[in-house]
Formats: sequence, C-alpha cells, structure tokens
Amino acid sequence: MIAFLRGELYGTTDNSAIVECNGVGYEVTMSGNDLENLPDPGENVIIHTYMNVNENTGVNLFGFLEREDLAMFKQLITVSGVGPKVAVGILGTLPSKELGYAIVTDNAKAISKAPGVGNKLASKIILELKDKVFPSEIAPETVPEKTEAADSQELAGAIDGLVMLGYSKKDAEKAARKAAKPDMTAEQILNAAFAYL
Repeated sequence: MIAFLRGELYGTTDNSAIVECNGVGYEVTMSGNDLENLPDPGENVIIHTYMNVNENTGVNLFGFLEREDLAMFKQLITVSGVGPKVAVGILGTLPSKELGYAIVTDNAKAISKAPGVGNKLASKIILELKDKVFPSEIAPETVPEKTEAADSQELAGAIDGLVMLGYSKKDAEKAARKAAKPDMTAEQILNAAFAYL
C-alpha cells in the first residue's frame, strides 16, 4: 500500500499529477482543485494517496493534498455506486469539510452538482455516511446562513474573478464564502472578499 508520495513534481495532465520519487515517476489521479494548488514543476510536493487495484484498469493511484480529503475519499468509496473516479469528482466539487456539512444537513442538491452524481446517488451518500461524518469534518464557514443563502452563480463568478486576479482557487473560495451575503452580486462578493485575503 502506498500511503503517500514525497518527491518532485514532474508535471501534470488534465486529471493527474506525475511525481518523481527516487527516479521513478508516479502518475496520481487528482481533483481539479488539487491540481490547481500544486506547486510548479520541479518543486517538492507531498501527496496523500490511495492505491486502487482493478482487474480492468490495473493499479491506479488517487491522491490528495490534504489528509482530510483522503479520509473522506475512503468514506465515499464505501458507498455502493461511488467508485474512486466519482469520489475524486465529488471532492473536486465539494472539499471534504463542505461535503461533510452537505451530508449532515441533507443537502443532496449540493452533492449532485458533482460529475456523475445524480439526486438518487447523492441521497444514498447522505443516508450511508451521515452517521460517519464527525464535527471536525464540517466546515465552520459553511454554517452561517449568509453563505448558505448566497446565490451559487454569483458566488462562482466572484471566485473566478479572484482566481483571474492571481489568487489560488482554494484561497478565493474561502474568502468569497466568508464574504458572501444574500442577494449580493458577484462583483460585490469579490470586493468584500478582499477583507479575507
């Protein structure tokens, strides 16, 4: 079992990173969010991994920058109908703490926004994992009603705007969610988010 990789980032593809460890290049499937937050090629990186063995696809590594995301990934793949690729897609849409909050609040709509996840599967994830999600896995910033009530399209627009200004997607999402209030436009959220950056 390969628990993690520590080495030099060789490069990335659309859905994976290649990490060189002792002269061997390991290809690791990762979410879009994690790929965007990787350092530049040539720099060192630590990726927490899960090794999946499948008779059709062989051996595949799935990786995460945060151990919390790996832990949630392992929970997700215990749900019938959620394979490793779907689980990575879910965590690319909702980081582990936001996913944990969606699960305990029965928010199937939020989970169903992930690729390959419909309302039926989202509801199944909630049903099977609700008693397994701990308070530490829930994002405090998702609790206030101001972020819950913010328009998702306006919020996404603000996040995209911050990314275009040079902020990492992770920092942009965190700041925008904290700044968002009901009925705010993307521009208003973006301007308010600077206070959290």
